Amino acid sequence: MEKSFLLLALLPVLLITGFLGNWKSNAKESASVIPADFLKTGENPKCVDCHSDLLESKVVHKPASESCESCHAVDIIEHTKNGVRGLKLKKKAPELCFGCHKDKEVQFSVLRNVHKAVNVSKSCNNCHSPHSSDEKKILQMEQKQLCLSCHDNEVSALGKKMVNIKRLLENSKFIHPPVEKGCVVCHAPHGSENNYNLISSFPTGNYVPAVRDTFALCWECHDSDLLEVEKTDAATNFRNGDENLHFVHLNGKNSRSCVMCHNVHASANEHLIEDKVKFGDWSLPIKYTPSAIGGTCFPGCHGTKTYTR
Repeated sequence: MEKSFLLLALLPVLLITGFLGNWKSNAKESASVIPADFLKTGENPKCVDCHSDLLESKVVHKPASESCESCHAVDIIEHTKNGVRGLKLKKKAPELCFGCHKDKEVQFSVLRNVHKAVNVSKSCNNCHSPHSSDEKKILQMEQKQLCLSCHDNEVSALGKKMVNIKRLLENSKFIHPPVEKGCVVCHAPHGSENNYNLISSFPTGNYVPAVRDTFALCWECHDSDLLEVEKTDAATNFRNGDENLHFVHLNGKNSRSCVMCHNVHASANEHLIEDKVKFGDWSLPIKYTPSAIGGTCFPGCHGTKTYTR
């Protein structure tokens, strides 16, 4: 009985001592992380007192400049003890981003093709910095460099393997001029109603009807007379006299797509001519040889042909 009474009498002392011990331990743990000035005043540190570097770039994300709690659920004690565990996002991206960018939420819900980068890993943060950047649109890095950071290996799309674009550009002598300017000249970075996330229509496959609207992307830069005019002395240099050889290839019973002979990104050959042409399950060498006033090709689908302007 006396022992039980003694324990009950000492219990408040033990509890208080234990609490104080834990409090002191936590205080020491916090003191190693929280700046001393704030501990003296009893104030909590402001995020920018430790993380000002996140906002030092030229373009600052508006929510980051206004309040970190726009996106983060901040538990200052937990954060100072356990880092990011006390700095959780209120929602995962892209849902978090849709809180402000509702137009993108609507866009992604209706687009036929959404860029894969939007739906994998870090979502929007794969391409955009959530805090600040020296690039427009708060991109993580320069736009073309950013695209090639993913397109440096084969990518599956529309049931096909897309080539390693970075390697192709590095190993090619001739680059399609729009590619030099940047991928978004032709591609919509978030998604598109068109094949390959293009800004305008372009067909899949090697054989397609010769319809102007089908090749709308090409007419962003090129003259549609390539497709529509049989005789010309100005619309193209691919002609025999005034016979438009693009018209010959793009029209008729077996009308072909541009990609039958051209690589749309880069090539080792002038005029972005491919090394080989697809013919059913075969790949036939084109054997294209340019000249000052024309050229010669022997692709396998026909005999040797020479054209002179």
